[in-house]
Amino acid sequence: MTRPAPHGWTGAKKTVTTDMNREQAITEAFVSLTDTVSDDVDPLTLLHRLVDHCVRLTGMDAAGVMLVNARGRLQSAAVTEERVELTEMFQAQVSEGPCIDSYHTGCPVHADDLAADGDRWPVFTPLARAAGFSAAHSFPLQLRSQNIGALNLLARTPTPLLPQEVRLLQALVSTATTSALTWSREPLRPYDIVTRTQAALSTKALLDIAAGMLAATAGIAPSEGAQRMRDYAALHHVRAADIAEDLVRRRLAPQSVVAPAP
Repeated sequence: MTRPAPHGWTGAKKTVTTDMNREQAITEAFVSLTDTVSDDVDPLTLLHRLVDHCVRLTGMDAAGVMLVNARGRLQSAAVTEERVELTEMFQAQVSEGPCIDSYHTGCPVHADDLAADGDRWPVFTPLARAAGFSAAHSFPLQLRSQNIGALNLLARTPTPLLPQEVRLLQALVSTATTSALTWSREPLRPYDIVTRTQAALSTKALLDIAAGMLAATAGIAPSEGAQRMRDYAALHHVRAADIAEDLVRRRLAPQSVVAPAP
């Protein structure tokens, strides 16, 4: 199976040997997963990059991504090797396995040793072990609380994921999912770039005005007003810019924002 190579290197090779190399590799991973404007990038390219990075940065030997189709069934979308695609096909066909569970629950699923998990997935486990894998881990792909698929990670020997690996994988999955689903076929035109830049500056001006209003209301510094606004927005799960607009348009009282949280 031919796969597009991630930007900056030629494959999912275990070349991270020092802390400095690892830090650089993690940085490169996130940069490549947020690259949605290059001419040679599309959603599948981003998912292939995701699985390669996951193998390169963890103790896993292989990885794959399954996406849900229009009929609500999971299909293999990107893999690091063909045996992973076979295990994903097994899971879809028998409707059991870590990917299936992770997709349906929206939670990570871990099987450090498949030999000890035979009762958990009585059909999938023998098939996965026959393909040469002894450990399996899965993470859901989600956007705005909607499950759209799952990342499948496999190892040839019983292998747990370290806590820091779990956190890294969750961040990589979230970044890749957002990038893949917000990618646009239409390239940005110079006018689009100027428009978006101006929109960012206009939003900044709106935030500054709102922070000044909060500062005047509560007798605090504008920087503290801006922080109160961000805290209020986070508490209500909305953008700070939306709160700023409501303040400036008098749809929200400044006292409500600067008041201590309950």
